[in-house]
Amino acid sequence: MQNDFIMNSMMSKLAADSKFVGIFMMVVGGLVCLTLFGIPFGLPYLFAGIRAKDAGAQIEQFMMTNDNVIKTNAYENYQKHFFILKVLFIVGIVVAILAILIFVFVFAAMISSISRSGVH
Repeated sequence: MQNDFIMNSMMSKLAADSKFVGIFMMVVGGLVCLTLFGIPFGLPYLFAGIRAKDAGAQIEQFMMTNDNVIKTNAYENYQKHFFILKVLFIVGIVVAILAILIFVFVFAAMISSISRSGVH
């Protein structure tokens, strides 16, 4: 009996938090998409938010109906949500490493150019 209460409480919090995070991610993704450079990063973030919001709504439906198909759909949405985030994290790390390398090479070229020109 107490386990059912704890499980329902956790599921309810999961659904509410998923919907909040989903809506927040959709807003942030939409704002990032306002720039031409941000579209490739904003759209996946927007879609990940949609998946999280949908999964939260499906968890709420599952709690009311106890339908395993709805629960499976919620899990599929969570899986897609986390896959999109994983890809975004990997792309972000690669872009950050490339930016650092470009910065180091440009900085080294500037130092080399200054030292060759004899400017003190």
